[in-house]
Amino acid sequence: MYKNLVSYISKQNVFTLKNKTLYMLTILILAACFIIGCEGRTTTKLLDALSDPLLELNRTVTVTLNEKDGSGITGTAIFMEYVDADTEQVGSTTIRNFDVEIQNAVSGRKYAAYIYSGSSCDAPGSIWDVEGFDSHSFTADEDGMGELSYIIELTIDTNSATDILGKVLVIHEQVGDGDLADGTQVSCGVITLTE
Repeated sequence: MYKNLVSYISKQNVFTLKNKTLYMLTILILAACFIIGCEGRTTTKLLDALSDPLLELNRTVTVTLNEKDGSGITGTAIFMEYVDADTEQVGSTTIRNFDVEIQNAVSGRKYAAYIYSGSSCDAPGSIWDVEGFDSHSFTADEDGMGELSYIIELTIDTNSATDILGKVLVIHEQVGDGDLADGTQVSCGVITLTE
């Protein structure tokens, strides 16, 4: 969790911004982490509780992850889109939170989530190389559960270069010491907007 907050702070460059509200929000988040502890709390829940003055939840896209090639690994991924309430950027929408949870994974093994440019799990295409989404690894616990939560800068339904709709979310299993992207694809889901 602390890594997520540091990533968010560095991406927003709050210490050089003139936006005093964002600076104060960062101080409040860090103070809350110090007082109540942030371990075990998702970025989504923390930002929902503390970021109302700057970001308003616009919509959520939930992706069902199905097993791939008999892995048995399933799960759910959530993209949360917020509207920037800052008067200088009225109307801009950006996904701020990406949360993924898997189950039936191998205990102690590392996994990572990637967005692919294809349109189906049978033909996911290639890894979508877009600014605003970097994959991070996470490790399955003793019950075969794994979760990841971090802040991203993508969009939903904009037909822009950062639009996630129609793309494929793939969970990789790490093999050896190589790059996670070289690992076996174990779970997958198409990113669609459902009303």
